[in-house]
Amino acid sequence: MARVSHSILLSFFLMVLAEASYSGGEVVVWPIWNLNDSKTAFVAKFAVAQHNKKTNTTLRFVTIVDGNYERLANVKWSYSVQLTFFAKDNKIARPKKYKASVLYTPPLKYPNSAMELNKFLKNPGVLAANYVSWIKDLKDSKVVWIAEFAVTEYNKKANTTLQFVRVLNGKTYLVAGLIYHLLISIKDESDAHPKTYETAVLDIPWEIKGGYKLDSFKLFKSIWT
Repeated sequence: MARVSHSILLSFFLMVLAEASYSGGEVVVWPIWNLNDSKTAFVAKFAVAQHNKKTNTTLRFVTIVDGNYERLANVKWSYSVQLTFFAKDNKIARPKKYKASVLYTPPLKYPNSAMELNKFLKNPGVLAANYVSWIKDLKDSKVVWIAEFAVTEYNKKANTTLQFVRVLNGKTYLVAGLIYHLLISIKDESDAHPKTYETAVLDIPWEIKGGYKLDSFKLFKSIWT
């Protein structure tokens, strides 16, 4: 009886894993893919408004340059959202770059949302430009290979038959090696239409046998909902 129960529980776990995600736990920061989304801009404007209140300034939000988020193990806040953007003051001719960290719990609702400004930095430096890069050629053979590698590894771990379709977006982070964040279109035999997944693959050849390791693989879901 114990063996049957264990088998049933294992099968159920694999079904849940296949529907949800896989995480190796090393990658904790994820890209905000659509920087032009009105909800992303709303959070940046909130950060500017809160900074203006605290410092008695008159900055005006202009445009977003980059964005990431990190899930928090916090009772009050679900995410830490980091946005890099340009803002302009009436006293200066050209917009300047700023970086803000906003603590946030979904859903995002106008005009009031559960948010709190955590940090606000002027001239955050060149680190973002040097160490974070959007992938321009999504059809590059190496990028496609890494995406297919992620799907294959996930299928092995979750006992699924997902099929790679194409890379929708991508970003690399230069840390101790490279982290490839990819937004991928994937099709399953049971799905009429492809679904969107996001994955993180580590490229650390001096630490990982074979050079690559699947760290995370999950159905894409906007943090604003």
